[in-house]
Amino acid sequence: MSLSLGLLLSACQSTPEYHPEERQQSYTLSGGAGTRLRDFIEPKMAGHESDQSALYLLQDGLEAFVARVTLMDEADVSLDLQYYIFADDTSGLIILAKALQAADRGVRVRLLVDDVGTLITDSWVSLLQYHPNIEIRVFNPVAARAGMSRVMQGLSEFERVNHRMHNKLLVADGQVIITGGRNIADAYFSNDETLFHDVDIICAGPVVQQATASFDAYWNHPVAVPLDILLPPKEGAEGLQRLRQKSAEFIEQTRHSVFAEALRETPLLHRIQSGELSFAWGRAQLYADPPDKAARHDEVDRSEYLIEHLLPVLARSEQRLQMSSAYFIPGDMGVEFLTALERRGVEVSVLTNALSTTDVGVVHSGYSKYRDDLLQNGIELWELRSQAGRNTRLKWFKGSSRASLHAKSFVIDDDRAVIGSVNLDGRSVLQNTEIGVYVENPEINRQLAETFARWTSPESAWRVTLDDDSNLRWQATDDEGNPIVEHKDPETSAWQRFKVWVLSLLPVEKQI
Repeated sequence: MSLSLGLLLSACQSTPEYHPEERQQSYTLSGGAGTRLRDFIEPKMAGHESDQSALYLLQDGLEAFVARVTLMDEADVSLDLQYYIFADDTSGLIILAKALQAADRGVRVRLLVDDVGTLITDSWVSLLQYHPNIEIRVFNPVAARAGMSRVMQGLSEFERVNHRMHNKLLVADGQVIITGGRNIADAYFSNDETLFHDVDIICAGPVVQQATASFDAYWNHPVAVPLDILLPPKEGAEGLQRLRQKSAEFIEQTRHSVFAEALRETPLLHRIQSGELSFAWGRAQLYADPPDKAARHDEVDRSEYLIEHLLPVLARSEQRLQMSSAYFIPGDMGVEFLTALERRGVEVSVLTNALSTTDVGVVHSGYSKYRDDLLQNGIELWELRSQAGRNTRLKWFKGSSRASLHAKSFVIDDDRAVIGSVNLDGRSVLQNTEIGVYVENPEINRQLAETFARWTSPESAWRVTLDDDSNLRWQATDDEGNPIVEHKDPETSAWQRFKVWVLSLLPVEKQI
């Protein structure tokens, strides 16, 4: 596939020409002695081997939000953010306001977003580019920002734009990172309509260098296009001042929001700022697809794909492998891989979304074809219920919300784990770029295993099995603990099931 972004040169007369070689290359800035995050991390590392990284699992959504904001507040030198989705809702705008505050105190901010997951038009994000300490780039974009022209441009270069940057990464001062499954949007942290079950991890130590190298590779890649090429500046200092005013007003308007409340009440904030946060320690390895997986897809050797590093890690399972994958389409090779583990005595368990909790019906159509084979070969299978985590959500919200699994995590035996953005489906494995951290630590393993047990409890997930006639059966419990048995996809209509059946006939498995 050609690397040239011809769309950007000719899509519309108002768009400047794009010459990647003229961009300024930049690399991670690390905080030195006297910077807060460096002074926070260095004493903790002194008592550990040089190959050990500090690890802290973020399971609660609001805690994950607080962690990001706190690192942004504590940064003295640099902030690098790489996200598939960066929404302009409450949590997203608070984080943008924090980025602006950081830039105003001299922190260099680099924001890299995917053009499909995050469509930047004339919004807060576009105004940030006027700040001398902030630069925004858009990964693998089309020139048009909206309307039919954007649709037509996307279709005309479908082979290129079909490959997306699905990575999620925040780097503060080159000292601490957060990565995992969460994008920047209310639903990933806590929301009164949909709550995604997800996990992230805070890391410090040697693994951070691997993360910064990955970010820099994406940032300096030719398909990471400066925002001012796509949205030429229309105003200067007055736009930046207007943004500061809007930012201050928004922070005031949302001071009673669940996110502002979490920033005041969540203990993690004080523990990070006071230096009291206690880490688990262990070897960690960051795996990331190269940006050329999206930009030069046909030219990249598959050995460079993240999945080629992940599979050997999973293959070394000896007792158990617990997988949480929001989108799970194993394919014939995946079924064979998991079956081989099961036959070696590994207890293989999979949690994914039910038809009632998935946000992408076509993915469920691909997954549903493999349920029988998985169960017949001894793999344990759960599907998340829409009421999962309801009691936890009531702590923060007066109403109810629908649950959906968004996690991509793996519990391996009793001492290893993987947390990242990669689903076990064709799109993650073959099309999109992904990121993940492999850790060797019993405590992180234990926490993830407890989360898996909570997510797969009868009140949170349907246990999928085969009955005596080899027909699918879904089992759970009601609010009083009484058993529930269903013989078709629970909490769905006949029309939903029919649409999924029709979609399952389409030859699109590698695209989903």
